[in-house]
Amino acid sequence: MIKTKKMNMKNLILIVILTITSFGFAQEKSEECKKNRSLAPVYAQQKMWRDAANFFLKAYNECGLEGLEKKDWNNAKIIYKNLIKVEKDETAKAGLKDSLIWVFEKGDTYGEDPKWKGDFAVELIKMKSDRTEKIDSLCASSIHMLKEKCSTSQIKYYYTHLVRKYNAVQGEEKEKERMFAIDEYLILSDYVDKATKKYKADGNEKKAGYYIKTQAFLDQYFVKLANDCTILTDVLGKKINSLPSDKVAKIEKVKGYLSILDKRKCTDTDLYGQFADTLIVLAPTAEAYYTQGNFFAKKKNNKKAKEYYSKAIELEGDGENKGKYTYALASAQYATGSYKAAFRTAKSVQGEFRGKAMIICANAIAKTSNGCGDTSFERKSNYWLANDYIKKAIVLGEKVSSSTYLSSAPSDEEVFDAGKSNGQSVSLKCWNESSTIR
Repeated sequence: MIKTKKMNMKNLILIVILTITSFGFAQEKSEECKKNRSLAPVYAQQKMWRDAANFFLKAYNECGLEGLEKKDWNNAKIIYKNLIKVEKDETAKAGLKDSLIWVFEKGDTYGEDPKWKGDFAVELIKMKSDRTEKIDSLCASSIHMLKEKCSTSQIKYYYTHLVRKYNAVQGEEKEKERMFAIDEYLILSDYVDKATKKYKADGNEKKAGYYIKTQAFLDQYFVKLANDCTILTDVLGKKINSLPSDKVAKIEKVKGYLSILDKRKCTDTDLYGQFADTLIVLAPTAEAYYTQGNFFAKKKNNKKAKEYYSKAIELEGDGENKGKYTYALASAQYATGSYKAAFRTAKSVQGEFRGKAMIICANAIAKTSNGCGDTSFERKSNYWLANDYIKKAIVLGEKVSSSTYLSSAPSDEEVFDAGKSNGQSVSLKCWNESSTIR
């Protein structure tokens, strides 16, 4: 028994010694962990990227994955991105890119973070990684979670990925990828539009500008999916029979397809007319009637276009698009030879389309000049009035020659023969207006 007690006492002493030693080692390791974790961001702030990376790696070795936090991996992401920027040697740069992907892999173990996953996908797409399924998974867990909060890089690289997938396949699979990319284009464009409006409302024009450029990028890449109206209408024609059953979702899809056709200048296609008709049935709004008016205008059926534009104006009332719709009606009236009606309509246009409307006024006056006046001098005098409206258009920002129509106005000799002189006012009875001889 005594011997046993002595043995137990020895064992106990040994255990105590080992425990104290282990505790001291663990404490020392913990201190090293804290020190290196704190030094990595300090050196990063001073843009000493290589040192910052070394301290991060030491922290990882000392702390282990469980001893680090998400903020450590966020710091590491910034550190390695900047190391890649400043590295000149291509071999070393490739190694750093691998390290950055390692950071993203390890940093993706702290719960669901759509922003982290979206940025991870961006880096893989940038590097033209063949990990297609991984990229798909990351994008599925980020882009449509973030929506309008997506960064411009996330949106652009995601769509680049979709176009690459489309280019890489053949046959039926290619058509499937094309359809998916077209639908995603509509959704991403909606996110971009919302983000742009938000930043504009916040007064952040610079940030809004980034999203405007992103939309231009999407438009440019979309062309790669359907580069002419024939292909585009063939692709979208298959959509008209598979629209969502939910009315709100259906309206949004139809509006999106109309927007695509509009951007690709395919508004004179029968498919555009079909979608426009569908929109009027679903939501007989001013916008829907204006859209159908555009279709008939492109088809040179301006008589029909006038009906739809008139309805659009009626439904719009004093809304923000009144000027646009009124200008469209004036254009259709002018195209059908209803010059006086076009003049009256154009003259009432306000807002951003007023400059263009003034040109319609000028052209309408010029078109009717030969039938407006009792004498040759009076008829030719209409061109001075036409030029007055041209000058109004110029003041409003339109690019047109300030001398337009003056060559058709009375010459100095004709002014003298009429007993008039420069600077005098001349009445144009057809328009109940006057102009100045010059």
